[in-house]
Formats: sequence, C-alpha cells, structure tokens
Amino acid sequence: MAGELDPIISAARFLPPFLALGAFFLTVARVETALPLLILATALDRYRFVFAIGGLRIEHFVFAGVALAWMLKTRPTIREFHFSRADLLLIAYLALGLISSLLFAPIFSASLQFLALMVFGIVLYWLVRAIASNAREFTRGAGALVVVGVGVAAFGILAWLVYPLGVNLGVQAYRLENFVTFSPFGTLFDSNTFGMYVMAATLLQITLLLDTQFARYRLALGAGIILTLLALALSLTRGAWIGLGVGLLLILVSSPRRRWALAIGGAAILFVVVALMVNSALAGGSNTLAEFSVARVLTSRSIFFRLDAYVRAWNDFLARPLLGNGVNVFAQKYTSPAGERDWISNFVLMALNDTGVVGLAILVAWLAWLGYVTWRALQMARGATRTFLLGLSIAYIALLVTYQATTVFWLGWNWMYLGLIHAGSFVANRQTFEGLMRSEGSPTSKASADLRMES
Repeated sequence: MAGELDPIISAARFLPPFLALGAFFLTVARVETALPLLILATALDRYRFVFAIGGLRIEHFVFAGVALAWMLKTRPTIREFHFSRADLLLIAYLALGLISSLLFAPIFSASLQFLALMVFGIVLYWLVRAIASNAREFTRGAGALVVVGVGVAAFGILAWLVYPLGVNLGVQAYRLENFVTFSPFGTLFDSNTFGMYVMAATLLQITLLLDTQFARYRLALGAGIILTLLALALSLTRGAWIGLGVGLLLILVSSPRRRWALAIGGAAILFVVVALMVNSALAGGSNTLAEFSVARVLTSRSIFFRLDAYVRAWNDFLARPLLGNGVNVFAQKYTSPAGERDWISNFVLMALNDTGVVGLAILVAWLAWLGYVTWRALQMARGATRTFLLGLSIAYIALLVTYQATTVFWLGWNWMYLGLIHAGSFVANRQTFEGLMRSEGSPTSKASADLRMES
C-alpha cells in the first residue's frame, strides 16, 4: 500500500500560523517576494487544513501574511489597486450568488463556504493586479509562473516515478480495459488540474522561446518545456491535450517566426505522443498508443459520469433559469459514483446551474471586457512586456477551453493568471503613454497623455 502524504499535511494543524507568519516576515524583509510566494502557494492547492468552519488551503494563510506585509511595507493608496467599473461586475456576481443561495440552497452554510472561496479568488485577483502594476513586478510574476510551473511538473514526474516503489506523493490510478496505468497530480488538486497547470506553463514558455529577446534563456526554456510536456502526457488529461493544441495554434497565428512556431509545436505534439506510448508500454498495454490513448479518450467511464451530471445539472437549471439554484447546490443534492459530493465540470453549465442566465451573462461580460482590454494593450505593447502578456493570454485562452471539460475557475491559481493579465495590460498601456510623453515632450501633450491613461 502506497504511503500517503495528505494525512500528514492535513493533521499538522500547527502549520497554518507558521505559514502566515513566514510569508509575512519574508515579504517584510524582501517585498519583491510577494508575487512569487503567492504563485507558489496557489500551486499547492492539494494540501488542506480541516477546521470547524471547513477546509482551508496553504494559499489562504500565505495570502494573509503576504497581503498584510505588502500593505504595511508599500502603504498603497486606493488608486494603486486600480479599481474600475468592471470590478462591479464581479461584486454583482458574488451578490447574485449570495441571493440565489439564500433563496434556494438546501444547506446555506455549505453554499456560504463555497462563496467564501469565490470571494478569496476575486480578492486575490485584486491584490495581484495591484502588486504587478509596474513593469518590474509584472515581469517577476510572469517569470515566477514559469519557474513554479516547471517545479510543479518536476514534482509530478517524481511522484509518478516513485509510486511503484510504494510512495504516493500524489498519484491516481486508471483502469483501462485490460491494464492499469496511473497519472500524477503532485501538489495540485487532481490529475486534471495538474495537466491544465503544466499545459499553461508549456504555452507560456514556448511563447518566450520564440522571442529573440529571451535568446539567452533558450536552453533553460527548452529543458522546462520538455519537463512540462512530459508531465502533461503523464497526467492523462484529455482536456489539457486539447488546450495545448488550441494554444499552439494561437502561437502559430501570433508569432512572426511561424516556421519555428510550427516546428516547435509539431515537436511538442510528437513528444506528448511518444510519452503516451512509453506510459502505455510500462503499464502493460500490448498495442501501446492505440490501446492506451483510444481507450482513455473514447471508453473512459468518466465521460459517461460527466454526461450524466450534465443532464442533471441542465434539468436543475431549467427549473430556475433566471437566478439559478444557489452556489455549489449541485454538490449538496447529488453524490458521484465514487461516493463523494458530485460536481459540474463544465464552466458554462456550472455558472448556469449556480446563478442562472443572469450570472452567466455577468461572468461572460467581465471576461469579454478583460479580453478586450488585453487585446487593446497587445496592439500597443512592445518588448518583453508584450511577450509576457501574449504568453499569459494564450495560456489563459487554452485554460478556458479546458474549463469546458474540467473547470477550476474558482481556484486561486486561476485568479493569479487573471490578475497578471490585467496588470500586464495596465503596464503596457502605461509604457505606451510614457513613450508618447517622451516623444512629444510638451506640457499639453503630457496632460493629454495622462487623461488618456486614466480613461
């Protein structure tokens, strides 16, 4: 029987105050560690501490320490958080979730716990946006996402390697027809989450690799891409494989070095295929890729379980189409075949079930607004800022594709991406206007640029 790390972490209730205090003092000593600490903490969402009020993750305690220290150290004004009218959409969605839960949730306290998770994600987004609103911090944050993504992939691969030795660092088994294979999830919630995380890190690294500004990092980026692609293959996450394909297509369309983009994209897909073949052979599959991949994609029972959940979720939505049934009510009403609380893995259907047509419209409107702001910024941005912002944007579009099969929209690391994307857009706009002011040089031009920047 493989040893489990989770019970050790969950039982160590003395850790939370040390996590919060450690994050606080480290941020006070070196304020530039704020973003890397938050990014690392959100990549450890597998580990939970269970209290009477519910389960809390490492990211919650690190956030508390970092937020307090950063505010004491930098003393930001309200203006530096860059709140806008678009933030009212997020507040409106939370309010709608609360109202819908009050009206319809069978267990309001359970909905309230999930609502608290949603509030945390949005507050984390606001904090990340504020911290990363200058070029140096934005670059540091994007770079930390790459480093942490490679680290997560390496730990997942290690978990996969030591699992046959009886040590479980985060692995789950799959039974496919006449043989069994296993996939890692490492420090993340499950194999699907792990696959999506390393997929996004892969796309960000490939975007950087294709830019000559990052030529001196090509060897490190190449090694990191190999690790994240291998982890992606081992995760057995179909949605992440599809997301990788979508992301590679976007890179091909947006990169001026299309031949290199095509070559790297083709090599990435080939590498994943070869890794799947090796995994199948090690698991005992006689027909390697054909037996393993086709069985995983077409005959996996999880497909039918999801379709059954989708039918139930759609029928529940039709009963209350305007405001939905309340936050996370589906988990209160149904049990999965594994005996756990059931859930809706599709992002759109989950929003419809929880908050109805009104809620989905609010979320889509907010995402569309952020997409428009980012697109405008990419038209003006230059240099490393543009490359980082482009890589983050492509990675997030790929994530949105995967969220239609396995949504983790309300996990902390999703909001890390959103916060960095919005901050990158702000940085790009500011650099553009500062360039205009330097080139025009007159007080009138400066005042005009300031006015446009504020708008």
